[in-house]
Amino acid sequence: MNEIKPPANAASKVPTWHFTMMRDSARNAAIEAAIASSNVAGKTVIEIGTGAGLPAMLFAKYGARKVFTCEMDERIADVAREIVRTNNLQDRIAVIAKSSRQAILDGDFPSGPDIIFTETLDAGVVGEGYEAIAEDIRQIANPSTVVMPDRVQQFGFLCTDLQAHEKNAVFNQCGFDLSGFNLFAERSYFSVSQKLHDPVSLSPTVLFRNYEYLNPNALEPVEHQVIAHSSGLCHGMTSYFDAHFGRFLVSSRDRKSHWPTAFHPLREPVPVESGRHYRLIGEKTGLIDLVSI
Repeated sequence: MNEIKPPANAASKVPTWHFTMMRDSARNAAIEAAIASSNVAGKTVIEIGTGAGLPAMLFAKYGARKVFTCEMDERIADVAREIVRTNNLQDRIAVIAKSSRQAILDGDFPSGPDIIFTETLDAGVVGEGYEAIAEDIRQIANPSTVVMPDRVQQFGFLCTDLQAHEKNAVFNQCGFDLSGFNLFAERSYFSVSQKLHDPVSLSPTVLFRNYEYLNPNALEPVEHQVIAHSSGLCHGMTSYFDAHFGRFLVSSRDRKSHWPTAFHPLREPVPVESGRHYRLIGEKTGLIDLVSI
């Protein structure tokens, strides 16, 4: 096997979540099963977000004629290109060191591919550039293009999570009031470890939002009526997602998943009462609000 040398521009580190993602065997198995069952033989595939090149190589393994895969981090793209070459798939996989938007502008992608694949998801779905990528997919897809995943469902429940709340706020320390720094608190969502957090559920889990890359209205504001099943101080909403690749599922709900869950903080904690109705409002950024009805 050829030795892959570090790229010249590899001085800064690549985030370590890449390694936990690539070692997530349940995720890898679901993606391979989805590709294997999708009749990809002879097809043209565009992938957005190359990473180490695993999905691109799986498409080639199952017979894709040509895979065009783009990666905006040039360091990762350089290494992915070498990994593809090491696995003797360089004739069928083209690694493009650009964002999908730039690759479209530069004419690097064929129009109307048979399949478009992306797994550019973070804990709260949208933080890896969902909106821009969805726009790019709609630009290059034709009516017969298959998009994988075909939908991403985000679920959420109101919760008490003092640990998450305190992670995002500061008050009195050493006799001084530091609360002014809360101006910089995260207002949309942030990742929380499922192994370290155990939020107390205050409401049933609701299907918070459906994401479909071909639906230009997928990010419209959403509103849900929820009934609290327990009383307590609501700090926000905990969410997780299911990405549907046909009948195969890649999910952040499993504690063994490399994806953490997302915590969506309320601007201020809200006391909720068991049996009372509340309106849960969600913006496209993941920002939420809770109003008593």
